[in-house]
Amino acid sequence: MADQFTILTICTGNICRSPAMERLLAHHFADDAVRVLGAGVFAHVGEEMKEPMRRRVEAYGADAEGTAGDQVDAALIGESDLILTATRDHRRELLRHAPDAGARIFTLREAARLLDGLGEDDLEQSVGPEARPPERLAFLTQRLDDLRASARSGGSDDDILDPYMMGEGAYDESFEQLRGPIEALVRAVRG
Repeated sequence: MADQFTILTICTGNICRSPAMERLLAHHFADDAVRVLGAGVFAHVGEEMKEPMRRRVEAYGADAEGTAGDQVDAALIGESDLILTATRDHRRELLRHAPDAGARIFTLREAARLLDGLGEDDLEQSVGPEARPPERLAFLTQRLDDLRASARSGGSDDDILDPYMMGEGAYDESFEQLRGPIEALVRAVRG
C-alpha cells in the first residue's frame, strides 16, 4: 500500500501552466496523502505565478499563494510517481534526461484522453472500492501507460497553450485546457 503519491507538474518556466496545474491538483487532493510539486524545464527560478494565471487559480477556489519557479532535475523526476507535462515537447525533454521514467510521464491532456479508454469498473475491480487516492493513482498511472501503447497520438491536441506574455484570452484558453483534464483525472480517482 502506498503511503503517499507524488505528482510532478511540468511546463517551460514554472510560472504559468505548471503552477496552475499543481495548485488545482493540490486543491482536489488536499486531504489524500497526495503531494503535488511543480517545476519547469527552463524555469524562471524564484518567480511567482504570473498574475493573470493566479487570478484564474484563485477564482477556481485553489490557493495561489507562495509559488516560486523551480527547475526540474533528476531528483524531482526520481521522487515523482506521476509526471504531468503541459506539452509533448516537455515530455520529450524529460525523457532525454530520464529515459527510464517514460512510463510515468504524460502530457496532462494525453492522460485525460487515455482515461477515456478505461472501463467503468476497471479501477474498482483492480484496486477495490476502499482504495485510497495514492493506490488509485498508482494503478491509473500504470494503466495509462498500458493504454498509451495502443492509443493513437493526440498530436498538438495533447498540448496546453503557453499564455506567457500573451493577453487575457490566451490565459483563459490555457486555464480551460488544463482545468478540464485535471477534473477528469480527479473524477477517475474518486470513482
